[in-house]
Amino acid sequence: MANLICFDFDDTIVLDNTARQLFERFAAPGWRDLEARYRAGEFSVEQYNAAALDLVEADDATLRAFALETARLRPGFLELIDWATWNDWLPVVVSNGFDLYIDPVLDAHRLDRLVRHCGRTWFAYRWRVRYDSPRGVELQEGFKLAYARAFRDLGDFVVYIGDGASDIPAARLAPVVFARSTLREQLEDQHPRLYPFETFHDVIAVLEQEAPRWYASSSSTTPAEG
Repeated sequence: MANLICFDFDDTIVLDNTARQLFERFAAPGWRDLEARYRAGEFSVEQYNAAALDLVEADDATLRAFALETARLRPGFLELIDWATWNDWLPVVVSNGFDLYIDPVLDAHRLDRLVRHCGRTWFAYRWRVRYDSPRGVELQEGFKLAYARAFRDLGDFVVYIGDGASDIPAARLAPVVFARSTLREQLEDQHPRLYPFETFHDVIAVLEQEAPRWYASSSSTTPAEG
């Protein structure tokens, strides 16, 4: 059993949606039709991202450079990673975004050891992406939920931090949720430990006060009691 802090990336670790910025800059115009169909419920987020990435016309170096130029960390993120390290919490990134921008952004801040699960990309005439479950099975939907279930099944205590609709199913499985935007709106009055945040300094303040109590509570419950 581990204590995990599970982060979304776009609009959470970073202030903006890097994937959307990338599509706006480098994808053929058809990506906007794909986005509209995704918002209408025709595609999962994984299917939408794969289809939109197929329309991107730029090489790996260009995309990575663009990410480094545009992505801005949400204030307090590095401090929260330090807090987690010193307090025996494991930070993990679980994102529907792409490694081609998540990796360079995190690595640029010397976070190369930060565990990240995201879309794995490659270029073979066109850009491609694959979302694998914790068991290595390719997924067309439910990527974040698959990891949330795996963490739960291992007995991990998860603090989930996110903002969007794609975070909702995974966040529902977490004992503690820090939420912004759509995620906050959807879970308000539904989740017993839902905390709003705008910066990661807000998260640290709650963790400092509440984490010992959460840990004591989770430690007092064993699988045999269920």
